[in-house]
Order: sequence, then structure tokens, then C-alpha cells
Amino acid sequence: MRARAVAIILNDHHEVLLMLRRKAGSAYATLPGGGIEDGETPAQACIREVLEEVNLTVTVGPEILVLENIGNLEHYFQAQVQSGEMRLGDGPEAIRSSDENWYSPQWVPVTQLDAVNLVPERARELVREVAAQ
Repeated sequence: MRARAVAIILNDHHEVLLMLRRKAGSAYATLPGGGIEDGETPAQACIREVLEEVNLTVTVGPEILVLENIGNLEHYFQAQVQSGEMRLGDGPEAIRSSDENWYSPQWVPVTQLDAVNLVPERARELVREVAAQ
């Protein structure tokens, strides 16, 4: 089972940061995150992955959920932006991005979550729970 770290980042406008994706003809969205490397804690991986994917430096709070999802063990953290300009980062996503495999970070209003195909489904519920706090 592969371990991943995932960030739930909300801004002052009640928007959540999502990575909008188009791949192999499918359109969907994910929360920023990725694989935990050897020697990293899940929290350290979350910080690194957010910087690589969306060019933001974040601090992470306590882990709020561990979820098994399609062969991955995903560690979810609520995160707060410290600095940076939100854009596609300089990590693997930028290198792999093409017309057929497209990445676009976007702030999406929590009230509009049903309009995006956020995967996994549990992520949608979790974002709403965090936003309601």
C-alpha cells in the first residue's frame, strides 16, 4: 500500500484549493498532495507536496483523517497558507502537464463542491466538515 499526504486548504473567502485535472478524457479534481518519501513524516510530505504542486508554503495542523483509497493510505491534514503565489508549482505535475494530462490549481467555493468531480468522494464530505468548524 502506497502512503500519501493530502492537504485541505481553505481561504478567507470560504474556498478550498483543488487541483483540477483532465486525464485520458476524464475531468476530475483532487486535493493537493502526493506520495510520502522515505524518511518523511506524513506532515513533512504534505508541506513538500503542496509546494511542488501549487507553489504555496503551508503549515499543517494535526492529522484529521487516514483513509484507504484505491491501494493508497492517505493522510489528510488541514493546512494554512504562509506564503507564495498560487500557481502550478515546479514539481512533477508541471513536467507532466500537457493537453492530454492537464493540471490546474483553482480556488473553488465550498458551496460549489457538487459542481466538481472531487475524488475520492469522502474528500468532499471532509472539506465540508473542515469548512463548518
